Amino acid sequence: MLTILIFPGGRRAEAVLLSSTEDSMRLAIAGRKDTCELSRDGERWISESGVPVEFGAMIALGKVEQAKPRTMHAGKLPC
Repeated sequence: MLTILIFPGGRRAEAVLLSSTEDSMRLAIAGRKDTCELSRDGERWISESGVPVEFGAMIALGKVEQAKPRTMHAGKLPC
């Protein structure tokens, strides 16, 4: 899922939602080397540094299906 994050002062950033629960989200923000975790505080979302974050948009990219587990035998390894 793609999203637009809005930080205080109107600064915006594009991000990809990597995982989420009811009270937390982990995102990869464009231009940053590390991921960011947001936590829910009542009706607001707060960054790891305590900054409130709003969502400008959330866009689903399409149907996501869980991959079927695959196994590989040692005899079939490419090394």
